[in-house]
Amino acid sequence: MNSLCSRLPRHRTQGQHRTHCQHKTQGQNKTQVQHRQVQQGFTLMEILVALAIVAIVLGALVQAAGSSAANAGRIRDKTVAQWVASNRLAEMQLSGTFPETGAKSGEAEMLGQTWYWKTRVQAVEDDDLRRVDVEIRDTEDAKNPVVTVAGFVSHPRLLSQNPTQP
Repeated sequence: MNSLCSRLPRHRTQGQHRTHCQHKTQGQNKTQVQHRQVQQGFTLMEILVALAIVAIVLGALVQAAGSSAANAGRIRDKTVAQWVASNRLAEMQLSGTFPETGAKSGEAEMLGQTWYWKTRVQAVEDDDLRRVDVEIRDTEDAKNPVVTVAGFVSHPRLLSQNPTQP
C-alpha cells in the first residue's frame, strides 16, 4: 500500500498539483488506491482583493511622502526667515544708534531668496530700552509673516558706561 503512494510526488512548488492517496479496502486483502489531484494556488478574486489592498497601501505611502516633502519645505522657509529676523535685530543692536519708535521695512537676501522685513520699534517703561518686533515675509504683499522675532535694543551710552572688554 505504501509502496505505490511513496513513488508518487507528494509536494511540489506552489501553484502546481499535489497528489493525495486514498486507500479503500475491498474485501479481505484487496486494497484499491485512488489518486486524485488537488490544484493549489489563488483564485482570481483573491488576487484582485490582494491587488486592491496593495494599491490602497501604496497610495497612502505616496501621500505621506508628498506631505513630508511639503513640510520639509515649510520648515526650511521658517528656519531661513528666523535667520533673517535675527540678523536684522542684531544689526539694530550693533548699529551704535538708538532706534526711533515707528515702523520701517526693507528687504534682505539669504540663500538666494529675497525676504521682506518689517520692524516695529516701541518705547517701553525704561527710557534706555526699545522693544523691536521683526516680521519676515517671503513675498512683499504676503498677508501673514513667515516668522516674527521680538527683541530689545539698548541705548548706546549704556554700552560705553560698562565696558566688557577682558
